[in-house]
Amino acid sequence: MQRYDTIFIGSGIGTILCAAILARYRNEKVLILERHFTPGGFTHTFKRKNKFFWDVGIHYIGDLHEGSILRKLFDLLSAGTLEWQKMPTVFEKFVYPDLSFSVASDAAQYAADLIRLFPDEEKNIYRYFEDIKKVNTWFGRHVSIRGRAPFTDHAEASFVEKEGFNPRLSTKVYLDQRFTDAKLKALVVSQWGNYGLPPAQSSFIIHAAVAQHYFAGGYYPLGGSHKILESIEGVVAEKGGAILTSHDVKEIIVENGKAVGVRTVALREAGAPTKEFYAEKIISDAGAYNTYMKLLAAEPIAFRDRLTAFYAKHPVVSNVTLYLGLKDDPRTLGFSGENHWIYSSYDHDANFSSGIDWVTRGEPPGAYLSFPSLKNAATKAHTAEIIAFTDYAIFEKWKSQPWKKRDADYKEFKERIAAALVSFIDRHYPGFADLIEFQELSTPITTEHFAAHPRGSIYGVTCVPERFVASEAPWCDPSSPIEGLYLTGADVSSPGVAGAMMGAVATLSQLKNGFKLLDLMRLK
Repeated sequence: MQRYDTIFIGSGIGTILCAAILARYRNEKVLILERHFTPGGFTHTFKRKNKFFWDVGIHYIGDLHEGSILRKLFDLLSAGTLEWQKMPTVFEKFVYPDLSFSVASDAAQYAADLIRLFPDEEKNIYRYFEDIKKVNTWFGRHVSIRGRAPFTDHAEASFVEKEGFNPRLSTKVYLDQRFTDAKLKALVVSQWGNYGLPPAQSSFIIHAAVAQHYFAGGYYPLGGSHKILESIEGVVAEKGGAILTSHDVKEIIVENGKAVGVRTVALREAGAPTKEFYAEKIISDAGAYNTYMKLLAAEPIAFRDRLTAFYAKHPVVSNVTLYLGLKDDPRTLGFSGENHWIYSSYDHDANFSSGIDWVTRGEPPGAYLSFPSLKNAATKAHTAEIIAFTDYAIFEKWKSQPWKKRDADYKEFKERIAAALVSFIDRHYPGFADLIEFQELSTPITTEHFAAHPRGSIYGVTCVPERFVASEAPWCDPSSPIEGLYLTGADVSSPGVAGAMMGAVATLSQLKNGFKLLDLMRLK
């Protein structure tokens, strides 16, 4: 019997932060089990042709200035070994048919630039930035200090009474109340791809969280996002723990109502043997759906039917990513390392609905363009990424075929998608296609294969308004109904690296002899 203090299911950033704190400051022997053959979840990186290098999930992170809470958490996680490269002053561009808006890494400048374009909305723009801060203060207090991601009805009512609007309104309803100009409404939500839902569907809470997160610009880990996991490998081993890849957790073992271990399949060992590991507590970074619907399938979970209904009503969003190796420096075309959010119209809800099945028509309504090599001075060759939303169902017929060995139809389909994405970018930035030396497309079934996320999604539980109240989404609580079992990561807070890290903070606050946020801030 292999026994540990804590077992983690999955090796994403929620696990990494929790494991680092427990190993460094509680001397715990931790076991991290990862289904993929590369650890790190969406913080891992990969190479092609021994020179082209991409991150799979971290495209940029905000709130990493000296003294910020997030910077402190990364310093605690890595014992101060992680280094960060700040993106250019103009770190984003919002690109529309008749307008390209440059976003400065300064909230006051951002507001001033919006006012210059929309002078009649000056008061509303100032109030919008104030509302963003108010919602985030409340959101942070509830998640970080109280350790509860879904909010109570009482907390929400007190906010409404004080501020005059409900933070759980859809982003669209909030914007319709605040602004009159349709273009202004579209501009301020141009980053909605960071949380995966257009204005009519997303909660204003998540929009506010993401918008403020980037008010001071963006950062990227110098050397690549894989450095994040690497920074904890030493302390995990030093305390007697381990990080095991290609170990697919199939079941959480529950005895007398308490989670006591996990049952796994060692995917890359001869015969794929089943292994069991035991611990005092289990922390799942596999997502709420996988945890409650698959890993606890034999256990009576009171909200399981409601969870099923929630996922049916609010299906998670899928995407394709085109990884590009470039033969020349993209700065020759005027790029400086900023991200580009490119849209065919100002109607984001229409962009989203038409963007679900665009791959069958060959014309994306929008895309995100990023240059990893310009964010990371340690890279040796230039790279780019193009990301667009898609419909998981279009790819589902190939999901049972082995990775890298799927049939000719699948490969031809991917080639058509890649060509359409490149053509879309090249129309906006002529000469872009000529830079490409290498390309590889990732689809939702690839993500599903490695991460086991429903529909190959990268976002977790959808950020609709009802996701942010405890009575309506109890599966987003870091404490589970099973004694000794906790959840961490994005599903107990919000999507993205920062959201998943705050989910880890919420988890740590719920552990016996755990850490509240103020405890973490006091650690050296």
